[in-house]
Amino acid sequence: MSAPARTPLYGCHLKAGAKMVPFAGWEMPVSYAGILAEHRAVREDVGLFDVSHMGRFRLTGRRAGEALDYLVTGRAGALDEGRWLYTLLLNRSGNVLDDLLVGLHHGELLLVVNAANRTSDFNHLEEVLNGFGGTRLTDESGKCAMPAVQGPRSREVLEKVLQADLSQLEYYRMDTVSWKGDDLLVSRTGYTGELGYELFVPAVRAAALWEALLAAGAVPCGLGARDTLRLEMGYRLYGHELDQDHTPLEAGLGWAVDLEKEDFIGRQALVEQKKNGVKRILRGVESSRGDLPRPGYRLTHQGSVVGTVASGGPSPSLDIGIGTAYLPAGLAGPGTVLEMEIRKRSVPVTVVRFPFYKKGTARI
Repeated sequence: MSAPARTPLYGCHLKAGAKMVPFAGWEMPVSYAGILAEHRAVREDVGLFDVSHMGRFRLTGRRAGEALDYLVTGRAGALDEGRWLYTLLLNRSGNVLDDLLVGLHHGELLLVVNAANRTSDFNHLEEVLNGFGGTRLTDESGKCAMPAVQGPRSREVLEKVLQADLSQLEYYRMDTVSWKGDDLLVSRTGYTGELGYELFVPAVRAAALWEALLAAGAVPCGLGARDTLRLEMGYRLYGHELDQDHTPLEAGLGWAVDLEKEDFIGRQALVEQKKNGVKRILRGVESSRGDLPRPGYRLTHQGSVVGTVASGGPSPSLDIGIGTAYLPAGLAGPGTVLEMEIRKRSVPVTVVRFPFYKKGTARI
């Protein structure tokens, strides 16, 4: 087995005292000062993440937009310059291969995919693109790092470091900013529910930018806080809420699927599922702080197993237990009470819609 890969910011993590763990083939920081402190820094102030392990592809050519429209569930070919789109790759059964961001930058299509799916996504895209002459797909993941500045004060801190006005950069938009002679792509996106920015910076300049952001007041945060933050928002995580056993309609992501498009991989399966009715739906469940949902815990109703927890744990912001689960449509209504099996006992959980945490600043 090969050793885990390291991002251009690996040395910065060690310098900051990070606890490093293997994740999706990478050696990544799980925490620095502690998950709770880092979670609160993002909700109340400003945190700094390393998401350089994400895959970054570039799709070019005269048929690039047409090809990507066939590959993903949204209208990628109709994107305005500087705009991002959240969308999904499906197999022909309509099940999810990955969720990703697609953006248009200087007339070329950028794709940001999950680290664990980088190779399989690239191979899938290449295979389909072979049928679209005049397209070229390149993996540019190694060329840059991706620090992510997240939290209510993220704009203030980033403007201080970059000496740039970001007040006009809207949610799910990107722009190029010059920093010490280099062009950085600043993207108003994130995975925390708070006002935030993800930066595409040349790998050789990544450490200098990271240290400048820390000096300006950002708190380093690891994968642990990233997970508690995204879970409070109900954001799906591939391998937990999203996989090849579930469709976007079941995952509550119908808003990211454009069935009015003439065709895309998996479209017919979703048309049939919508026509026949979705039989299982992803929902949130809430418990007391002392009885935390954990992945794999079984959920029952009147003695019958009706689902299992996909993601779960404490909500630092709400001081309760929260989790996600696919449930039969008839039991997915908000307020439905189920039983969760914890070892040899059962405790009540209440079904809720996402998000759990409703005070995020992402769209401000």
